[in-house]
Amino acid sequence: MKKDQFCESRGVSEKEFNNLESNVLETDYYKAYEKRYSQVYENNMLWSAKENTPDVVEVLNQYKINKKSKILDLGCGEGRDSIGLLNDGYNVMAVDYSSTVIEKCKELSNYKYNKNFKQFDLINDKMNCKFDFIYSVAVLHMFVLDEHRNKFLSFVREHLKNDGICLICVLGDGNREYVSNIDEAFKNIKRTVMNNNTELEIAATSCKIVNWEHLECEILNNGLKIEQKWISNDIPEFENSMCVVVKKGDL
Repeated sequence: MKKDQFCESRGVSEKEFNNLESNVLETDYYKAYEKRYSQVYENNMLWSAKENTPDVVEVLNQYKINKKSKILDLGCGEGRDSIGLLNDGYNVMAVDYSSTVIEKCKELSNYKYNKNFKQFDLINDKMNCKFDFIYSVAVLHMFVLDEHRNKFLSFVREHLKNDGICLICVLGDGNREYVSNIDEAFKNIKRTVMNNNTELEIAATSCKIVNWEHLECEILNNGLKIEQKWISNDIPEFENSMCVVVKKGDL
């Protein structure tokens, strides 16, 4: 693909293109989520439903995560869960790859929690904190390449305290498998905006759905152990989601 074609399809400037290394050009598909958020906001809409994720609150209560506990929302999107927890007095750091959506989180929280929302690329960036509770809703299935999925899970292990827990909720019914074509992640297609059921021409993005056996192998191979697993029908926007609570295991 020529440079001008790449820039147009990815929504980046030639200056940004020149700063990218060749290996990044081959594996930057997940960055299409930044393009999608920008396109939705250009149309004065939000992407996601505003309802909180019940499973996050249930796990938080079940494992007695208190307001002094260090909590990480990994891939916070528009902050529907992190803003609610922050309003309730919990100690939450919320991160997302998209700088555009991080700015939207600050806006949606009336700029009360600017220090709690940070742009962060778990594939390439480093973090020195460890957490009592990490939760990640509808993020892992955005990563298609095995190296990225393993990076996600190894990041979780590295950033949990020894007695910490992580809730991972990912699209899937436990049986069906599907993988999108990452070469088309930045391509504009007609999609329904989840917040208001409006159809827009926006980035296709990426998705990989695995079954229970596949997911469990990925988790165990990255030094995590499963405490609980279930299928949730309560996560906004998704009919079925695979949910697991994990702790540090043996490598």
